[in-house]
Amino acid sequence: MLDSKERVRALDQKDMLGSIEALPKHLADGLRRGRMSGLPRFVPKEIVVCGMGGSAIGGDLLKAWLEVSSEVPCEVYRSYSLPGHVGRDSLVIVASYSGNTEESLSMFEDARKKRSKIVAISAGGQLAKMSDTVSVPFAKLPSGLLPRASIGYMFGAMLGVLERSGVVVQDKQVEEAVRVMGRMTAYCKQSVPTSDNPAKMVAHELFTCVPLIIGYGLSRPVAKRWANQINENGKSIAYSSELPEWDHNEIVGWVKDARSKGFAAVFLEHDDRQGPMQKRIRATKDVIGRGSSVYSVDAIGLSPLAKMFSLVIMGDYTSAYLGLLRGEDPSSNEPIDELKAVLSKK
Repeated sequence: MLDSKERVRALDQKDMLGSIEALPKHLADGLRRGRMSGLPRFVPKEIVVCGMGGSAIGGDLLKAWLEVSSEVPCEVYRSYSLPGHVGRDSLVIVASYSGNTEESLSMFEDARKKRSKIVAISAGGQLAKMSDTVSVPFAKLPSGLLPRASIGYMFGAMLGVLERSGVVVQDKQVEEAVRVMGRMTAYCKQSVPTSDNPAKMVAHELFTCVPLIIGYGLSRPVAKRWANQINENGKSIAYSSELPEWDHNEIVGWVKDARSKGFAAVFLEHDDRQGPMQKRIRATKDVIGRGSSVYSVDAIGLSPLAKMFSLVIMGDYTSAYLGLLRGEDPSSNEPIDELKAVLSKK
């Protein structure tokens, strides 16, 4: 089914596969837009990213990348308010692709009360209006995408903001990430037949089971991205976890509970060095592989950013192909739309 251009086009009505293929361009353009945000040079004591859903996951990726690239700590908040330690010396990035996410708008107002340095990122909506009214630096993204398909723009804009402020120098890592994602697209796009297409093959493997995506270090937030995309694009139940923590609790249930046979563990690997984590991954696979399916997806590229985004785009393709295998439009969101309608009435 996945190799039929006509059947895929009939289901993929909002061209999710096209959005995934454009991810390298989105990342490069997002970096440019973030650099143009208008933020004065400012090195904060901490970086705080505020957002929800597809807009917030860029912050999770940013946090993981900053852990190996900067001494300035970063946290991501998905709530209506910010913790007490956020203040004048904090750089608060409010990310909402639609610009109308109620939690993000609430955190924007809370950051203003705390007199933090604020930058807003969106395609418009109330966030754009509020930023203009109170003269908050603003990075405008192009409209017309689903929020989860804007990750390249979101992450790129956040990185551009931090470059402009003087927090980081990404040292051409974006250029390598763009090249690497281009290579991944050449392997994974719809025109490549299943027999030669790693994303289609993984989608077929995960079609009849519940995947648990396991990351560590750089791939920790990518595992969350994979699970979220399989939930939304793939219309499938999926979860994420991380090593080494997984080995101190969840592994017991996987080995002892016979229901684990309906699950599959997918390890997102990115470090070729022989060390304690690689030893742990091999041992973990051996233990859980006795009763459950185990798969590995390896990053490509040299820089941390390239490795991270090679795994991101692989997961995005896999999730879209899972949705298509289920006869679903990867872009549809009926349960979320229904919940929003109920909440708006209340």
